[in-house]
Amino acid sequence: MKNNFKLKLLAAAVLMASGVAHAGSAFLNGSATGGNGSEANPYSFGAVGASVSALFVNVGGPANGFFEEYANFTIPTLSSTSGSANAYALNFMGINVLDIQNLVVEVWSNTHPGGSTLYTTFTGDNLNHAFGNLAAGQYHLDISGNFGPNAFGGQYAVALQALPVPEPETYAMLLAGLGLVGFSARRRKVA
Repeated sequence: MKNNFKLKLLAAAVLMASGVAHAGSAFLNGSATGGNGSEANPYSFGAVGASVSALFVNVGGPANGFFEEYANFTIPTLSSTSGSANAYALNFMGINVLDIQNLVVEVWSNTHPGGSTLYTTFTGDNLNHAFGNLAAGQYHLDISGNFGPNAFGGQYAVALQALPVPEPETYAMLLAGLGLVGFSARRRKVA
C-alpha cells in the first residue's frame, strides 16, 4: 500500500513535469524550441548544417500508449545528411516510470503535414544513420513510439547533421591545382 502511494505520487509528478499526454516540452541545443510537437504545431529545428542539431523532448502519456510527434527542419544547400535517435528510461524502485519503446523516426519531404516523399526511416538505437544527399529545402520528421507497460511518459532525443556536398566546380579546381603542382614538380625534376 505504501509503495503504491509512492508510485502514484511519482507518476503524478512525472505527468506534471512532462506536460499533457503526447504534448512534449522540447529543447533544441539546450534552448527551448518553438512548437509542441503536435500536428498543428510541430517542433522546429530551423536550418540544419555542419554542426549537430539535437532535439531533446519530454513527452507524457498512459502506460502502453502510443505517441506521434512532428518536427520541421530546413537544409540550406545540397547536403549529405545523417541523424540518430535515442530514448531514455527512468527506473524508480525497479519500475521504468519513464520509458519509450519502439522509437521510430521518419524523414519526409516538405514541412508537416505537406510531405509526400518518405526519404528514410530509422530507429532509436543511438546509431548514426546516413540519409544520403538531400537537396536544399524544407523537410519534416514523424517521430513515434510506445510507452512502456509501467511508464507515465518518456524522453527521447533526435540529432541531425547536414554536411554540404562540394559542387562539381570545386572538384574541377582541385584537379586543376593538383595538375599544376604535378607539372611544376616534373619541370623541376627535368631541369
